[in-house]
Amino acid sequence: MKKLLIVLSSIALVGGIAILIVGFRLSREVADNEYNLESALDSIKMQMTPETEPETTTDSEPPVSVEVTDEPETTTDAVTEPETTEPETTKPETTVPETTVPETTAVDQPLDFTAAMEINPDIYAWIEIPGTVIDYPVLQSATDDTKYLTTAYDGSYYIGGSLFTEHQYNSRDFNDRVTIIYGHTMRSGALFGSLQEIYSDSTSFAECSKIKIYLNNEVRTYQVFAAVPYDTSHILYTYDFTNDYWYDNFFKSIRKIRALEANFDDSYFPETGDQVIILSTCMTGNANMRYLVMAVRV
Repeated sequence: MKKLLIVLSSIALVGGIAILIVGFRLSREVADNEYNLESALDSIKMQMTPETEPETTTDSEPPVSVEVTDEPETTTDAVTEPETTEPETTKPETTVPETTVPETTAVDQPLDFTAAMEINPDIYAWIEIPGTVIDYPVLQSATDDTKYLTTAYDGSYYIGGSLFTEHQYNSRDFNDRVTIIYGHTMRSGALFGSLQEIYSDSTSFAECSKIKIYLNNEVRTYQVFAAVPYDTSHILYTYDFTNDYWYDNFFKSIRKIRALEANFDDSYFPETGDQVIILSTCMTGNANMRYLVMAVRV
């Protein structure tokens, strides 16, 4: 009996060691996968950056750790068209809109989109928010507005998806009065995972107030003027922003929002026809709300 117990104990010990070895190898594989995805993103931007006139400074934001096993905090119904009710106010007759476009000045183009489009032709822009980890390509599918909810920039499956706009509502030139960029709130902080934390704080709201959009041969700068919780209704489906009345009415309603997570800069609230971008993501702690960051082109 004593020998049998010794044999069984030895078997259990060997089995435990084997499990530990397998677990260690699996954890290394997951870490390698994360690193490869992160490196691929860096590689794309390196390919898109012209080699002439290298930057003189060496400071840069730390690389974003994209966790392959991470999950968005809420359901991915960002681009569905829920049943909505029109506002009670009678809609006036539609007039031909006048869009206010800031004067274009010559700028150095830091990104070459040829390399990116060779990887995926749906990559048509790049968003960067200085002072944050938000530094990603923006994509748009020509056929399926839900594609990039779970598709990475290179076309592979990724639960976090990509940052994207909808072809049914926005053009690729960012010349619409309102362009909405969707992205998941990742627990790792990747994609739009840090958006609410940054802009719900009044100090970082002011410090991270500039957003840069890189297009082919053009760089645009936007000034953040509002960050608010908002319901899950589809904004571009509900509001016709080509109509001056609905445009003004929407932003007036935004200014009336009262919440602990809301911040505003009244000096930059848009005038009729200004070009605005809205960053939209799931709100942490409330599955029935979204968190929006709004910026006007300057």
